[in-house]
Amino acid sequence: MNRIKESKKGAWIGIIGNTGLALMKIITGLITGSMAILADGIDTSTDIFTSVAILISAHLSAKPPDKTHPYGHERAETLASKIISFVIFYAGLSLLEESIMRLVKGTPSLSLNLPAFLVVATSIAVKYYLYIYKCRLGKKLKNLALISDAKNMRNDVLISSNVMLGLIVAKLTGLWFLDSALAILISLFIIKTAFEIFMEASYELMDGLPKEKLGIYEDIFSAVSKVEGVYNPHRLRVRKVGPKLFVEMDVEVDGNMCVNKAHELTLKIKEALMEKRGDIADITIHVEPLGNVEEEGFGISLEGEEKNEESGKLHSELHSKGQEKRYSESLEKDGRTE
Repeated sequence: MNRIKESKKGAWIGIIGNTGLALMKIITGLITGSMAILADGIDTSTDIFTSVAILISAHLSAKPPDKTHPYGHERAETLASKIISFVIFYAGLSLLEESIMRLVKGTPSLSLNLPAFLVVATSIAVKYYLYIYKCRLGKKLKNLALISDAKNMRNDVLISSNVMLGLIVAKLTGLWFLDSALAILISLFIIKTAFEIFMEASYELMDGLPKEKLGIYEDIFSAVSKVEGVYNPHRLRVRKVGPKLFVEMDVEVDGNMCVNKAHELTLKIKEALMEKRGDIADITIHVEPLGNVEEEGFGISLEGEEKNEESGKLHSELHSKGQEKRYSESLEKDGRTE
């Protein structure tokens, strides 16, 4: 699977779909004289911009790592997601303002006629398709920008559905204000969505992980615990760069172990982690002697009183064995036996 090619394809489908919708709404608005449809067409044209942002981010993220970007360029997708969050927030705020003004002035959003009905129905169908397509593609590619734009399409479906419901209810009951009241609730949901996308992108840009994704630490500790000869994994840190994860951690091994053996253990750790998580791109492991005590920077650790006690016992045992081994070797060297 070519991830960049698929991302670009998703962006182009969004550009074509939204361009067609925008032209249809603007032309219909100009022909019928409906300012509401015309305004909706102009609003849909902003969705072209979000798809262009995804297209640009896909192009940038395809670049290999270099001196100025040693972790790669995949965070271009995160920046695109941040931009989309602003677009969604503006759409939600505009809808909130417009809905409140309609309620205050006592004006309905649209009058029920065939052109308006067909435009709104077509908009719901196309936007729903774009939502499903981009949501699935974004999750498949782990592309935050595509997932964010899918939520943007979902918001448009909600808005258009609300307009459709308002048109029908107003025609049947005369309750013209119902669509405006519902639109206020929908606008608040849209603003909430914008905030969630903004926060998720912010976590990644600040080398953090949201609480619901902290399970990665349990996966890593679980994998390391199965590597024999490795103790006390600690000071674990994970950073997310686009779809990739970069892992840094400290582990302890027998202090009498040679460098080659310790290196072999780090390779086993990497193999175990790569097998556990396919999204890990690189792992940096710092090896320490068992029972090492020093002041270290922040990191996630399973270390507690039980772990410290266990580590201390292991250190004492291995240290004693090491002394016995060295003592036996010295006796053999001197030609003595005990």
